[in-house]
Amino acid sequence: MNLYSDNRPVIICRSVILLLLISLQSAYSQTLQLPFFDDFSTTIGPKPDTRLWINGGVHINNSFPINQPSKNVATFDGRNVSGLPYDYANQLSYGRTDSLTSRPINLSTYKPADSLYLSFFWEAKGLGELPDDEDTLLVSFRNRKGDWIPAWKQNGIRSDVFKQELVAIKDTSYFHANFQFRFEAKGRQTGAFDNWHLDYVYLNKNRNAKDIYTKDIATSKITTSYLKRYSAMPMRQFKVNPVAEVNDTLRAQMFNFQPEGNFVPYAWKIQDIVSGKVYYDAPAPVFGNLPPGIVGSRQLIFQPITDFTASKAILKFQFSVTTSDNVQPNLPGYNLALNDSVSTYTILDDYYAYDDGTAEIGADFDQTLGKVAIQYVLSKPDSIGAIRFNFSPYFNNPYLKDTSVSGGQYFLLQILESNKGIPGKTLYQQSIRAQYGKVIDNFVEYPLLENVVVKDTFYVAWTKITQEVIGVGVDKNTPQFANRIFYNDGNSWIRNTSLKGSLMVRPVVATKPAGGGTGGPGSGGVTSTEEPFGEPLIVYPNPTSGLLRWNVTGIRHIKIFDMAGREVLSKKVESQELNIANLPANTYLVNFSDGKKNLIHKIVVIH
Repeated sequence: MNLYSDNRPVIICRSVILLLLISLQSAYSQTLQLPFFDDFSTTIGPKPDTRLWINGGVHINNSFPINQPSKNVATFDGRNVSGLPYDYANQLSYGRTDSLTSRPINLSTYKPADSLYLSFFWEAKGLGELPDDEDTLLVSFRNRKGDWIPAWKQNGIRSDVFKQELVAIKDTSYFHANFQFRFEAKGRQTGAFDNWHLDYVYLNKNRNAKDIYTKDIATSKITTSYLKRYSAMPMRQFKVNPVAEVNDTLRAQMFNFQPEGNFVPYAWKIQDIVSGKVYYDAPAPVFGNLPPGIVGSRQLIFQPITDFTASKAILKFQFSVTTSDNVQPNLPGYNLALNDSVSTYTILDDYYAYDDGTAEIGADFDQTLGKVAIQYVLSKPDSIGAIRFNFSPYFNNPYLKDTSVSGGQYFLLQILESNKGIPGKTLYQQSIRAQYGKVIDNFVEYPLLENVVVKDTFYVAWTKITQEVIGVGVDKNTPQFANRIFYNDGNSWIRNTSLKGSLMVRPVVATKPAGGGTGGPGSGGVTSTEEPFGEPLIVYPNPTSGLLRWNVTGIRHIKIFDMAGREVLSKKVESQELNIANLPANTYLVNFSDGKKNLIHKIVVIH
């Protein structure tokens, strides 16, 4: 029997199929009883609770939505459960995308007079991509014949407000032992497009079309960052001037599901997860009335933490409210006090980050040989030993081994110095092939061949050298850092004004020798402010009909790639010339290496 995974056939034996069917049958036999409730606040990780749901690609998060009623939502887009596009072949592919289906629910003892309603909150777009007019979010019910019957539908709409819906279950065909309901999205199938966000799903009897309240006050999000200039930074850089690095105020959001206003007691706690030390733990005075159906905010003003003794800290900032939500007459067995706290983390370790660790979209520079750079400002001189990238797959499958199809995405990584506030001369560069993590929001680390000494302000830059899409993750929760991004159109560097967010690129300070460097300022790492070979590399003639020459001595190895990123030649050299007459007439990228440093030049071969 042939099945397909990532558009490739997979052979599965009958015994495996039988085992799979038995497992599925066992899972479906675990029929649920009313009430059904999930606000995703207790979900750990990106997958929904398997005791309640059959996941068809959604991922649980607290970063995509805006003003969510409770912490964590289920997000629908054009990526499967692994974070890969549903369709790689057609960039305009359109159709069914994510779905989320309840486990079977026993409704055999109910009848229409019991007044069953399914309620939920939904939002279009949030910080993701706006669904178009023809895109949909659909709710369907499964009748006793096994057919899925549409019960509610929403077309794409521009709205950053969560809206609550109540859908009645009245048809007698739904009152059977294996009833299910399903949320299903339709849109682009080639990446994180056409986003819908789902929260606070509740199915029960004795409800009505105006049953919009629940005995619950929920926390949803901490909206401010502890650090001013970054979301994470090296501890040794932080210690230079801790007071200047931090905000003294934190703000958090909560939502009142009750029919009346409340003066909600709340508290804050700050703790270092690494050492276990608690820096703050106290209730705040009750402040202000929180009206029903409203997202409200509360704040903490505190003194900056300056007494770190270790080289690493993970600060947990927790906001909590005090309620009696654990007692729920209409929801026996559910403890809604579990959504009474929300946390955020700040890491002081060995790297810089502007992002919060989640990519809402991916960004790609649309010109081959175009450059992008991100600015980082030091507190004291340091050295960089590696760069971490989050790549978001769009349009193609990065795991295909055949680079003639996909996955041959090369780029030129550079460390640049500053020239009056914009990217300047090259300190270091090497060619790298883009690698993708196996899970959503994963970072891949690229060690540098030598530690690179940086004095004050530096830039991590990259040049795309193929025409394939290389989508770098964009965190849209941190738009305050958008002006740290620069683009080069071939003529000059331009500060970003269009992308509202930060690129998920993290330079790592050197902690041990890498490629011969010692890891400290002035220690023998790469310090040149000239071209990486000590003088500008000149390649001639260009165009060439066969013989290629260059002016720099010490080149030991040459690799040549076509414009699709395929390697067409790899050769050791001892002189300052190479005969490439056997290459077809075309445009190529040539990587010159002396064993430690690399530089790429574009050439044209003519015959």
